[in-house]
Amino acid sequence: MQDMDFEPVCIDFQQKIRDYFKWDLKEDEAILNWLEKRIEENTLEWSKKHRKENLENLSINIKSNKNFVVLGANVTNDEIMNLSMDSSLIVADGAIGALISTNDKLIENVICLVSDGDGLPHILNKKIQNLTILLHAHGHAKENLANVLNSWEKWPTKPKIIITHQTFLLSKNSHNFGGFTDGDRCVCMLHSLGVSAKNIKLLGFNSYKMGQWSGLSNTELKFEKLKWMEEILNSLGHRI
Repeated sequence: MQDMDFEPVCIDFQQKIRDYFKWDLKEDEAILNWLEKRIEENTLEWSKKHRKENLENLSINIKSNKNFVVLGANVTNDEIMNLSMDSSLIVADGAIGALISTNDKLIENVICLVSDGDGLPHILNKKIQNLTILLHAHGHAKENLANVLNSWEKWPTKPKIIITHQTFLLSKNSHNFGGFTDGDRCVCMLHSLGVSAKNIKLLGFNSYKMGQWSGLSNTELKFEKLKWMEEILNSLGHRI
């Protein structure tokens, strides 16, 4: 158990995946340490105190709702248009672009956005400025994270950031909910806060098709990541 009232899930997958891709844990730790220092340089709203409050408020929001819809990179315009205006939404990175372009009124329904900084250009749209963002540190994310922080810190109203990571380090300033890709980390976060699979609906999750709202990445590598995403979701009782 970490410092807040949540129980991480699927953490064991993180080392399995690092081993599979031959990625070094030290790279994840280095980017996490860099992000924790970088995020407080110029922005009072991203101080440790405010980030703790953001996590507390996220926990309250999750526990005060019963049913959730998680939006992944393959979500379609029709699926967005069919969402109820009282939906409680968790959004994986660039999938926020589907809401911005199709029905931006639903942005008010977003409980949090989960991002490692590569959901460009959508996560640089000022329509997300009031959102809570789980900003994820991993070994290949530094350039993207620096890019979005450089933009967000200039906004009059800034996103409410919570730092997440995929290391074994325990900290009051950053958190590991479990999981690996933005999509399955959304789901792991909900499970870690006590939401059961039957109360989570997945839209736009596909391990065989590159999503319209995916961040830019190596295509072959992306599909390998998506297979791991599917395995994590299956372990939690979800089928895609």
